[in-house]
Amino acid sequence: MNAKPKAPRIPRPQREVEIKLLADPADLPRIAALSLVRERLVAQAEPVRQHTSYYDTPGLALAKRGLALRLRRQGMKREQSVKTMSSGEGGDGAGIAVRREWRWDVAGDGLDTSLLRLGDLSELIPPDALDCLSPLFTTDVQRTILMLRAGDEGRVELALDLGQALVLSPDGQPSARHTISEVELELRQGEVADLFRLAADIHARVPLRLSTRSKADLGLALLTGAQPRAHAVRPLGITPITTVMEAFRHIGRNGLAHLLDNQPAFTEAMGDPAALREMASAVRRLITAYSLFADLIHTDQGDALRDQLKVLGRKLEKARDWQKLAVALTDLPQDARKGAVGPVSSARARALNKAMRLLASPAWTGWQLEFAAWLEAGDWAQQPHGCPFGTTLSEIAGDMLRQRLDALRAVGLPTDVSTAIKAHKRLRKLRYDLDFCRAVWPAERVDPLQRAVDALRVPLKQVADDMTAAGLLDKIEQPVAADALRQRAAAALKPLPALWTAFLAADVAAVAA
Repeated sequence: MNAKPKAPRIPRPQREVEIKLLADPADLPRIAALSLVRERLVAQAEPVRQHTSYYDTPGLALAKRGLALRLRRQGMKREQSVKTMSSGEGGDGAGIAVRREWRWDVAGDGLDTSLLRLGDLSELIPPDALDCLSPLFTTDVQRTILMLRAGDEGRVELALDLGQALVLSPDGQPSARHTISEVELELRQGEVADLFRLAADIHARVPLRLSTRSKADLGLALLTGAQPRAHAVRPLGITPITTVMEAFRHIGRNGLAHLLDNQPAFTEAMGDPAALREMASAVRRLITAYSLFADLIHTDQGDALRDQLKVLGRKLEKARDWQKLAVALTDLPQDARKGAVGPVSSARARALNKAMRLLASPAWTGWQLEFAAWLEAGDWAQQPHGCPFGTTLSEIAGDMLRQRLDALRAVGLPTDVSTAIKAHKRLRKLRYDLDFCRAVWPAERVDPLQRAVDALRVPLKQVADDMTAAGLLDKIEQPVAADALRQRAAAALKPLPALWTAFLAADVAAVAA
């Protein structure tokens, strides 16, 4: 009597936690030979060649659902897998890719679509997509894996990948390709901070660049020709029961993710203005978070990281100022901007070039890695007894925001440009803090203040931007355009009395018990 064939195994999704770094191809052997790597080595596998085909429908139904379906060939072994493509949980990945993955060993070189009907996948993958799947792009990679000790009990898998991503035309010839030269650090045991510490140690010896783009992301970009684009800040993973300690971590991760999300669009799209705006905002949000939690997180290491971010961030802010000036000139009358367009364009190009060099510098990546490690397990989290890290943010958010409100009210009604600039700086901090804390209160409690803040911010920002632009024009000796912008800044003061009154009337509602 014939035995019944075994039913396909319903897979249990695995959780993958890793960071990806880009390296020069010539540096990959150097990394494997580093003494810090050899000293931590637990096991090393022989280099293997991995040929991976990525499947989807012609309309990219899986990618649109955040899924990557692949079939990997490694020697005689065949593995089919599905991965989620989102990086991070709760909106703040901070360079960490946290993904679910389903894996099966399969026979043959074809896709087994019956496996995609099992378990959770039956709900994630639309049934009508199963008959339309085909390989859209491939990766061909030589991979070297080293298992390393991290900390006292941690284990990190270090993978060095060198190869290429390929998109094939109908006749089987490559129509697009991109070099892959990556370092992946996957947490097998231990803490997330172990990944960043190890990456920082390697980066101190061999330059790396932190990236959030997976091989699936890279292949899709090759396939579609899509350029990296700017991304608004992700939603914060804060709830009314989030503790103070975890709230600061969420905000820090969110800020770092905001930077990383926009780096490709700025560096690869020749200074995308929207990406630069988002990165400059990310720097300000991080610095504001430091000041909001200053009494709780103050340590020498944390203060040094904050000061370093301020120095690095000035190049982004300066490039952003020149970009805003270039736009402001287009709104001025012809006779006011005459003669200024060329010099502004040249100065803007120089500022953008400095910002791009910053993002490619070891100092920038070094700060990102050191900050991420400190955020996850730095000295700030080991504060003396009595520090309210274990209390919920909702218990102290009101007092924290009240300090910001008092500081802004102390400025008084802005009746001149200098006072308006001072008020704008304090209002911007208040606006960021509202973003950080608003999740701990019902929307109806926060919305009146937020509306008043946003309305007040419009003319204050106009004044601050125009006065900054006028100062830049002074530096390149363009007095006519500078005077025109100063006049526009003065005119922007007119609606402030009514908006200031509305702000004063709304502020208590959000933070009162």
